[in-house]
Amino acid sequence: MVNDELIMQTLYMGDEKNKVLCFDDFLTDPNALIDHALQSTFSPYAAAAQRKGYPGVRAPAPVEFGSQLRERLGEIVKREFAIPASAKITPLQDAMCLMTVPETELGPLQRIPHFDASNPQFFATLLYLCGEEHGGTGFYRHNSTGYETITPERCDKYLDASYEELNATKPDRNYFSESNNFFTKVGFIPARFNRLVVYRGCVLHSANILSGLSLNPDPGAGRLTANIFFSFD
Repeated sequence: MVNDELIMQTLYMGDEKNKVLCFDDFLTDPNALIDHALQSTFSPYAAAAQRKGYPGVRAPAPVEFGSQLRERLGEIVKREFAIPASAKITPLQDAMCLMTVPETELGPLQRIPHFDASNPQFFATLLYLCGEEHGGTGFYRHNSTGYETITPERCDKYLDASYEELNATKPDRNYFSESNNFFTKVGFIPARFNRLVVYRGCVLHSANILSGLSLNPDPGAGRLTANIFFSFD
């Protein structure tokens, strides 16, 4: 399933030079994952009722896909991000995801950049099963703190500042994309069919939606991604 000859591009985002890995043509048969998604039952994320978390629906990814991805990328990620060789990889999420929530229904936290976890050994991998018309992933700096990554040491200060800003000025009712008074865009990776992106979950980021086509529950037409999360312990 995973291409035998992976070609890796290394990118660095922002003043903190956060490393992002990019692999094009990641799978030998990406359409098999789309077929899996077409036959799957998608459901909203657990925090959907509170208008928090991923603004869409998900279904389990094939077990063998998540396992093979971790097997192929585990040592690469350790090397590139200076993870101890003895660290063991822990699966956290293997999901197929579709963005579906209209902009008018987004909660405040869904309208600003976010981080997945403050643990610097938590990694997000995002496989695009859609084309460039569906935008990509943006990376950001929080202006008042200057933070581009939210580590355990920074978490309280960032959350205090961010919630103070949210309470004072509600963000525009749209998906976040470009810079505003509170966040500066420091990098962008465009969507491309069969492109895999790897980054630390503590990096501030946001899906960039460039087309109304993206908010679609149809796996064959919407912004379908495979989101595989894991950590090293």
